[in-house]
Amino acid sequence: MIVACPDCAAVQRLPELNGDGRSECWRCGCVLERATGRSLDAALACSLGTFLLLFPANLMPFLLVSLLGATRQSFLSSGAVYMWREQWVLLGTIVMAEAVVLPFVRFGLLTAALGALRLGRRDAWIGPTFRRAEQLDLWAMPDVFLFGCVIGYGRVAHRLPVTIGPGGWCLIGVALLAMLTRAALDRRAVWRAIAEPAEPHEGPTIGCAECDLVLPAAREGERCPRCRAPVWRRKPFAVMRPLALIVAGYLLYPIANVFPMSTSYRLGMPHPITIYDGVMELIGAGLYPLAAIIFTASIAIPMAKLVGMTWLFLSVEHRSSRALVRKTRIYRFIDEIGRWSNIDIFTIAVFLPLMQFSPLVTVTAGGGAPAFLMVVVLTMFASRMFDPRLLWDAAERQA
Repeated sequence: MIVACPDCAAVQRLPELNGDGRSECWRCGCVLERATGRSLDAALACSLGTFLLLFPANLMPFLLVSLLGATRQSFLSSGAVYMWREQWVLLGTIVMAEAVVLPFVRFGLLTAALGALRLGRRDAWIGPTFRRAEQLDLWAMPDVFLFGCVIGYGRVAHRLPVTIGPGGWCLIGVALLAMLTRAALDRRAVWRAIAEPAEPHEGPTIGCAECDLVLPAAREGERCPRCRAPVWRRKPFAVMRPLALIVAGYLLYPIANVFPMSTSYRLGMPHPITIYDGVMELIGAGLYPLAAIIFTASIAIPMAKLVGMTWLFLSVEHRSSRALVRKTRIYRFIDEIGRWSNIDIFTIAVFLPLMQFSPLVTVTAGGGAPAFLMVVVLTMFASRMFDPRLLWDAAERQA
Protein backbone atom coordinates (compact mmCIF):
# COMPACT_ATOMS: atom_id res chain seq x y z
CA MET A 1 0.00 0.00 0.00
CA ILE A 2 1.41 3.39 -1.06
CA VAL A 3 0.93 6.28 1.38
CA ALA A 4 2.33 9.77 1.90
CA CYS A 5 3.59 10.51 5.42
CA PRO A 6 1.43 13.29 6.93
CA ASP A 7 4.41 14.75 8.80
CA CYS A 8 7.21 14.83 6.22
CA ALA A 9 5.42 14.02 2.90
CA ALA A 10 7.67 11.03 2.13
CA VAL A 11 5.88 8.64 -0.25
CA GLN A 12 6.46 5.00 0.67
CA ARG A 13 5.03 1.52 0.40
CA LEU A 14 3.83 -0.06 3.65
CA PRO A 15 4.50 -3.76 4.21
CA GLU A 16 1.73 -6.19 5.04
CA LEU A 17 1.61 -6.48 8.85
CA ASN A 18 -0.82 -9.42 9.12
CA GLY A 19 -2.24 -8.27 12.44
CA ASP A 20 1.07 -7.71 14.24
CA GLY A 21 3.75 -5.02 14.46
CA ARG A 22 3.83 -1.45 13.20
CA SER A 23 5.19 0.55 10.28
CA GLU A 24 7.16 3.77 10.72
CA CYS A 25 8.09 6.43 8.21
CA TRP A 26 11.64 5.88 7.02
CA ARG A 27 12.40 9.60 7.16
CA CYS A 28 10.73 11.10 10.27
CA GLY A 29 9.76 8.04 12.34
CA CYS A 30 6.00 8.77 12.28
CA VAL A 31 3.97 5.64 13.05
CA LEU A 32 2.02 5.10 9.82
CA GLU A 33 0.31 1.87 10.83
CA ARG A 34 0.02 -0.06 14.09
CA ALA A 35 -1.66 -3.46 13.92
CA THR A 36 -0.86 -5.00 17.31
CA GLY A 37 -3.98 -5.07 19.47
CA ARG A 38 -6.06 -3.32 16.81
CA SER A 39 -9.39 -4.64 15.59
CA LEU A 40 -12.28 -3.09 13.68
CA ASP A 41 -14.78 -5.23 15.60
CA ALA A 42 -13.30 -4.24 18.98
CA ALA A 43 -13.25 -0.56 18.01
CA LEU A 44 -16.87 -0.78 16.84
CA ALA A 45 -17.98 -2.48 20.08
CA CYS A 46 -16.17 0.10 22.25
CA SER A 47 -17.47 3.02 20.18
CA LEU A 48 -21.05 1.77 20.33
CA GLY A 49 -20.77 1.17 24.07
CA THR A 50 -19.40 4.69 24.57
CA PHE A 51 -22.22 6.22 22.54
CA LEU A 52 -24.93 4.34 24.46
CA LEU A 53 -23.41 5.08 27.89
CA LEU A 54 -23.33 8.80 27.10
CA PHE A 55 -27.12 8.95 27.48
CA PRO A 56 -27.34 7.85 31.16
CA ALA A 57 -24.08 9.69 31.90
CA ASN A 58 -25.74 12.95 30.86
CA LEU A 59 -29.28 12.31 32.08
CA MET A 60 -28.61 10.91 35.56
CA PRO A 61 -27.21 12.75 38.62
CA PHE A 62 -23.45 13.00 38.52
CA LEU A 63 -22.30 14.08 42.00
CA LEU A 64 -24.20 14.90 45.21
CA VAL A 65 -23.04 17.06 48.15
CA SER A 66 -24.78 17.63 51.52
CA LEU A 67 -24.28 20.45 54.02
CA LEU A 68 -26.42 21.03 57.12
CA GLY A 69 -29.31 19.08 55.63
CA ALA A 70 -29.16 20.85 52.25
CA THR A 71 -28.26 18.74 49.21
CA ARG A 72 -26.86 19.82 45.87
CA GLN A 73 -26.64 17.51 42.89
CA SER A 74 -25.01 18.09 39.54
CA PHE A 75 -25.19 16.70 36.03
CA LEU A 76 -22.50 16.71 33.34
CA SER A 77 -23.93 19.89 31.88
CA SER A 78 -24.46 21.67 35.22
CA GLY A 79 -21.07 23.40 35.22
CA ALA A 80 -21.65 24.92 31.77
CA VAL A 81 -25.15 26.02 32.78
CA TYR A 82 -23.82 27.83 35.88
CA MET A 83 -21.17 29.53 33.73
CA TRP A 84 -23.90 30.78 31.42
CA ARG A 85 -25.86 32.11 34.42
CA GLU A 86 -22.78 34.04 35.53
CA GLN A 87 -22.51 35.58 32.03
CA TRP A 88 -19.41 33.56 31.09
CA VAL A 89 -21.09 32.62 27.80
CA LEU A 90 -18.00 31.65 25.79
CA LEU A 91 -16.55 29.67 28.69
CA GLY A 92 -19.79 27.75 29.24
CA THR A 93 -20.30 27.12 25.52
CA ILE A 94 -16.85 25.58 25.02
CA VAL A 95 -17.20 23.42 28.15
CA MET A 96 -20.63 22.24 27.00
CA ALA A 97 -19.28 21.43 23.53
CA GLU A 98 -16.19 19.53 24.69
CA ALA A 99 -17.79 17.62 27.57
CA VAL A 100 -21.35 16.99 26.35
CA VAL A 101 -22.11 17.70 22.68
CA LEU A 102 -19.00 16.64 20.76
CA PRO A 103 -18.65 13.20 22.44
CA PHE A 104 -22.15 12.36 21.14
CA VAL A 105 -21.23 13.57 17.65
CA ARG A 106 -17.79 11.91 17.61
CA PHE A 107 -18.87 8.45 18.72
CA GLY A 108 -22.13 8.60 16.77
CA LEU A 109 -20.24 9.25 13.53
CA LEU A 110 -17.55 6.70 14.35
CA THR A 111 -20.12 4.01 15.17
CA ALA A 112 -22.00 4.71 11.94
CA ALA A 113 -18.85 4.49 9.80
CA LEU A 114 -17.44 1.35 11.46
CA GLY A 115 -20.87 -0.30 11.53
CA ALA A 116 -21.35 0.29 7.80
CA LEU A 117 -17.93 -1.23 7.06
CA ARG A 118 -18.70 -4.21 9.28
CA LEU A 119 -21.87 -4.81 7.25
CA GLY A 120 -19.84 -4.76 4.06
CA ARG A 121 -21.08 -1.39 2.82
CA ARG A 122 -18.87 0.83 0.67
CA ASP A 123 -21.12 3.87 0.38
CA ALA A 124 -19.66 7.28 -0.53
CA TRP A 125 -20.67 8.82 2.83
CA ILE A 126 -18.47 6.49 4.92
CA GLY A 127 -15.17 8.22 4.07
CA PRO A 128 -16.27 11.77 5.00
CA THR A 129 -18.05 10.45 8.10
CA PHE A 130 -14.95 8.66 9.38
CA ARG A 131 -12.84 11.73 8.59
CA ARG A 132 -15.13 13.95 10.66
CA ALA A 133 -15.10 11.45 13.51
CA GLU A 134 -11.29 11.43 13.51
CA GLN A 135 -11.12 15.22 13.44
CA LEU A 136 -13.41 15.40 16.48
CA ASP A 137 -11.19 13.01 18.44
CA LEU A 138 -9.15 16.05 19.51
CA TRP A 139 -12.20 17.93 20.83
CA ALA A 140 -14.44 15.22 22.32
CA MET A 141 -13.01 14.82 25.83
CA PRO A 142 -14.79 12.36 28.13
CA ASP A 143 -11.39 11.02 29.23
CA VAL A 144 -10.01 14.48 30.02
CA PHE A 145 -13.27 15.41 31.75
CA LEU A 146 -12.96 12.33 33.98
CA PHE A 147 -9.55 13.50 35.20
CA GLY A 148 -11.04 16.92 35.87
CA CYS A 149 -13.79 15.19 37.85
CA VAL A 150 -11.24 13.33 39.96
CA ILE A 151 -9.49 16.59 40.87
CA GLY A 152 -12.78 18.42 41.42
CA TYR A 153 -13.97 15.55 43.62
CA GLY A 154 -10.77 15.80 45.65
CA ARG A 155 -11.15 19.57 46.13
CA VAL A 156 -14.71 19.17 47.41
CA ALA A 157 -14.38 15.90 49.31
CA HIS A 158 -11.77 17.20 51.76
CA ARG A 159 -14.36 19.81 52.90
CA LEU A 160 -17.77 18.17 52.41
CA PRO A 161 -19.12 14.63 52.00
CA VAL A 162 -19.51 13.82 48.28
CA THR A 163 -21.45 10.95 46.77
CA ILE A 164 -20.91 9.68 43.23
CA GLY A 165 -24.25 9.38 41.47
CA PRO A 166 -25.21 6.88 38.75
CA GLY A 167 -24.28 9.42 36.08
CA GLY A 168 -20.77 9.58 37.54
CA TRP A 169 -20.32 5.81 37.33
CA CYS A 170 -21.55 5.91 33.74
CA LEU A 171 -19.03 8.65 32.96
CA ILE A 172 -16.23 6.41 34.25
CA GLY A 173 -17.40 3.74 31.83
CA VAL A 174 -17.63 6.29 29.01
CA ALA A 175 -14.07 7.51 29.59
CA LEU A 176 -12.62 4.00 29.78
CA LEU A 177 -14.44 2.86 26.65
CA ALA A 178 -13.39 6.03 24.81
CA MET A 179 -9.73 5.29 25.57
CA LEU A 180 -10.19 1.65 24.54
CA THR A 181 -11.76 2.82 21.28
CA ARG A 182 -8.70 4.90 20.49
CA ALA A 183 -6.41 2.01 21.41
CA ALA A 184 -8.32 -0.57 19.32
CA LEU A 185 -8.93 1.56 16.23
CA ASP A 186 -6.70 0.64 13.30
CA ARG A 187 -6.99 3.86 11.32
CA ARG A 188 -5.03 2.58 8.33
CA ALA A 189 -7.12 -0.58 8.07
CA VAL A 190 -10.31 1.50 8.14
CA TRP A 191 -9.14 3.71 5.29
CA ARG A 192 -8.06 0.63 3.37
CA ALA A 193 -11.50 -0.90 3.90
CA ILE A 194 -13.22 2.29 2.70
CA ALA A 195 -11.22 2.34 -0.55
CA GLU A 196 -8.01 0.61 -1.57
CA PRO A 197 -5.24 3.01 -2.67
CA ALA A 198 -4.40 3.05 -6.36
CA GLU A 199 -1.05 1.97 -7.74
CA PRO A 200 1.79 4.54 -7.79
CA HIS A 201 1.25 7.49 -10.13
CA GLU A 202 3.80 8.62 -12.66
CA GLY A 203 5.18 12.10 -12.23
CA PRO A 204 4.78 14.49 -9.26
CA THR A 205 2.40 13.44 -6.50
CA ILE A 206 0.72 14.98 -3.45
CA GLY A 207 -0.72 13.34 -0.36
CA CYS A 208 -4.07 13.90 1.31
CA ALA A 209 -3.44 15.31 4.78
CA GLU A 210 -6.47 13.47 6.22
CA CYS A 211 -6.24 9.89 4.88
CA ASP A 212 -2.68 9.94 3.40
CA LEU A 213 -3.90 8.88 -0.05
CA VAL A 214 -1.32 9.57 -2.79
CA LEU A 215 -2.72 11.51 -5.76
CA PRO A 216 -1.28 13.14 -8.90
CA ALA A 217 -0.05 16.67 -8.25
CA ALA A 218 -2.42 17.93 -10.93
CA ARG A 219 -5.36 17.22 -8.59
CA GLU A 220 -4.30 19.87 -6.08
CA GLY A 221 -7.29 21.92 -4.97
CA GLU A 222 -9.74 19.11 -5.70
CA ARG A 223 -11.35 16.84 -3.12
CA CYS A 224 -9.84 13.53 -2.11
CA PRO A 225 -11.82 10.68 -3.72
CA ARG A 226 -11.67 8.66 -0.50
CA CYS A 227 -12.33 11.11 2.37
CA ARG A 228 -13.62 14.13 0.38
CA ALA A 229 -11.22 16.55 2.09
CA PRO A 230 -9.64 19.35 0.00
CA VAL A 231 -6.21 18.23 -1.20
CA TRP A 232 -3.35 20.72 -1.05
CA ARG A 233 0.35 20.24 -1.46
CA ARG A 234 0.65 22.05 1.87
CA LYS A 235 -2.01 23.47 4.16
CA PRO A 236 -2.99 27.05 3.14
CA PHE A 237 -1.47 29.78 5.35
CA ALA A 238 0.09 27.05 7.50
CA VAL A 239 2.45 29.50 9.23
CA MET A 240 0.64 32.83 9.24
CA ARG A 241 -2.61 31.64 10.85
CA PRO A 242 -1.09 29.50 13.63
CA LEU A 243 1.49 32.21 14.33
CA ALA A 244 -1.31 34.72 14.94
CA LEU A 245 -2.96 32.27 17.35
CA ILE A 246 0.30 31.66 19.22
CA VAL A 247 0.88 35.41 19.61
CA ALA A 248 -2.62 35.70 21.09
CA GLY A 249 -1.75 32.79 23.40
CA TYR A 250 1.34 34.62 24.66
CA LEU A 251 -0.80 37.68 25.46
CA LEU A 252 -3.44 35.68 27.32
CA TYR A 253 -1.07 33.37 29.25
CA PRO A 254 -0.08 35.92 31.98
CA ILE A 255 -3.74 36.96 32.37
CA ALA A 256 -4.71 33.32 32.89
CA ASN A 257 -2.11 32.91 35.63
CA VAL A 258 -2.53 36.26 37.43
CA PHE A 259 -6.32 36.53 37.53
CA PRO A 260 -8.34 34.03 39.62
CA MET A 261 -9.73 30.92 37.98
CA SER A 262 -12.54 30.89 40.53
CA THR A 263 -13.69 32.86 43.57
CA SER A 264 -15.02 31.27 46.74
CA TYR A 265 -17.37 33.32 48.93
CA ARG A 266 -17.44 32.19 52.56
CA LEU A 267 -19.97 34.08 54.67
CA GLY A 268 -19.86 36.80 52.02
CA MET A 269 -16.07 37.19 52.06
CA PRO A 270 -14.40 36.61 48.66
CA HIS A 271 -11.40 34.27 48.38
CA PRO A 272 -9.96 34.35 44.84
CA ILE A 273 -8.14 31.21 43.68
CA THR A 274 -5.55 31.37 40.90
CA ILE A 275 -3.99 28.34 39.21
CA TYR A 276 -1.08 28.50 41.64
CA ASP A 277 -3.46 28.79 44.60
CA GLY A 278 -5.31 25.70 43.37
CA VAL A 279 -2.06 23.75 43.25
CA MET A 280 -1.12 24.85 46.77
CA GLU A 281 -4.62 23.99 48.02
CA LEU A 282 -4.26 20.43 46.74
CA ILE A 283 -0.81 20.19 48.33
CA GLY A 284 -2.24 21.44 51.64
CA ALA A 285 -4.90 18.72 51.45
CA GLY A 286 -2.20 16.10 50.92
CA LEU A 287 -3.30 15.43 47.31
CA TYR A 288 0.20 15.60 45.87
CA PRO A 289 -0.43 13.58 42.66
CA LEU A 290 -3.44 15.77 41.79
CA ALA A 291 -1.40 18.92 42.49
CA ALA A 292 1.31 17.63 40.14
CA ILE A 293 -1.28 16.98 37.43
CA ILE A 294 -2.75 20.50 37.71
CA PHE A 295 0.71 22.12 37.71
CA THR A 296 1.77 20.13 34.64
CA ALA A 297 -1.49 20.53 32.69
CA SER A 298 -2.22 24.17 33.57
CA ILE A 299 1.19 25.82 33.87
CA ALA A 300 3.91 23.68 32.27
CA ILE A 301 2.13 22.28 29.19
CA PRO A 302 0.61 25.57 27.91
CA MET A 303 3.99 27.32 28.16
CA ALA A 304 5.76 24.34 26.55
CA LYS A 305 3.27 24.44 23.67
CA LEU A 306 3.82 28.18 23.12
CA VAL A 307 7.61 27.86 23.20
CA GLY A 308 7.63 24.68 21.11
CA MET A 309 5.42 26.14 18.37
CA THR A 310 7.57 29.28 18.32
CA TRP A 311 10.65 27.13 17.73
CA LEU A 312 8.91 25.40 14.82
CA PHE A 313 7.95 28.75 13.25
CA LEU A 314 11.51 30.03 13.56
CA SER A 315 12.82 26.81 12.03
CA VAL A 316 10.58 27.22 8.98
CA GLU A 317 11.41 30.91 8.67
CA HIS A 318 15.19 30.31 8.79
CA ARG A 319 14.94 27.14 6.66
CA SER A 320 16.84 25.17 9.26
CA SER A 321 17.79 21.60 8.40
CA ARG A 322 18.97 20.69 11.89
CA ALA A 323 17.21 18.16 14.13
CA LEU A 324 14.26 17.72 11.77
CA VAL A 325 13.23 14.39 13.26
CA ARG A 326 13.35 15.87 16.76
CA LYS A 327 11.27 18.89 15.70
CA THR A 328 8.71 16.63 14.06
CA ARG A 329 8.43 14.56 17.24
CA ILE A 330 8.00 17.74 19.28
CA TYR A 331 5.18 18.79 16.95
CA ARG A 332 3.45 15.42 17.39
CA PHE A 333 3.79 15.73 21.17
CA ILE A 334 2.35 19.27 21.16
CA ASP A 335 -0.58 18.19 18.97
CA GLU A 336 -1.38 15.19 21.15
CA ILE A 337 -0.89 16.66 24.64
CA GLY A 338 -2.75 19.95 24.11
CA ARG A 339 -6.22 18.65 24.96
CA TRP A 340 -5.13 17.63 28.49
CA SER A 341 -4.70 21.25 29.54
CA ASN A 342 -8.51 21.41 29.78
CA ILE A 343 -8.34 19.52 33.09
CA ASP A 344 -8.31 22.69 35.20
CA ILE A 345 -11.35 24.15 33.41
CA PHE A 346 -13.22 20.87 33.80
CA THR A 347 -12.30 20.86 37.50
CA ILE A 348 -14.07 24.21 37.90
CA ALA A 349 -17.07 22.92 35.93
CA VAL A 350 -17.33 19.98 38.35
CA PHE A 351 -17.25 21.76 41.73
CA LEU A 352 -18.95 25.00 40.61
CA PRO A 353 -22.57 23.66 40.80
CA LEU A 354 -21.84 21.69 43.98
CA MET A 355 -20.54 24.60 46.07
CA GLN A 356 -23.72 26.68 46.06
CA PHE A 357 -24.79 26.94 49.73
CA SER A 358 -25.52 30.64 50.01
CA PRO A 359 -24.83 32.48 52.30
CA LEU A 360 -22.41 29.95 53.87
CA VAL A 361 -20.33 29.23 50.79
CA THR A 362 -20.69 29.87 47.07
CA VAL A 363 -18.23 29.56 44.18
CA THR A 364 -18.12 31.53 40.93
CA ALA A 365 -15.85 31.37 37.90
CA GLY A 366 -13.09 34.00 37.80
CA GLY A 367 -11.63 36.20 35.09
CA GLY A 368 -8.64 33.92 34.60
CA ALA A 369 -10.79 30.97 33.51
CA PRO A 370 -11.83 32.27 30.06
CA ALA A 371 -8.30 33.58 29.41
CA PHE A 372 -6.82 30.20 30.30
CA LEU A 373 -9.36 28.31 28.20
CA MET A 374 -8.61 30.53 25.21
CA VAL A 375 -4.88 29.79 25.59
CA VAL A 376 -5.68 26.08 25.46
CA VAL A 377 -8.09 26.34 22.52
CA LEU A 378 -5.89 28.71 20.50
CA THR A 379 -2.82 26.48 20.87
CA MET A 380 -4.88 23.43 19.89
CA PHE A 381 -6.07 25.19 16.74
CA ALA A 382 -2.53 26.41 16.03
CA SER A 383 -1.04 22.92 16.15
CA ARG A 384 -3.73 21.61 13.78
CA MET A 385 -3.31 24.50 11.33
CA PHE A 386 0.48 24.17 11.25
CA ASP A 387 1.89 21.85 8.58
CA PRO A 388 4.99 19.95 9.81
CA ARG A 389 5.89 19.13 6.20
CA LEU A 390 7.04 22.75 5.89
CA LEU A 391 9.97 21.89 8.17
CA TRP A 392 11.24 19.39 5.63
CA ASP A 393 10.43 21.67 2.67
CA ALA A 394 12.44 24.51 4.15
CA ALA A 395 15.43 22.25 4.69
CA GLU A 396 15.20 20.96 1.10
CA ARG A 397 15.07 24.50 -0.29
CA GLN A 398 18.16 25.42 1.72
CA ALA A 399 20.00 22.36 0.42
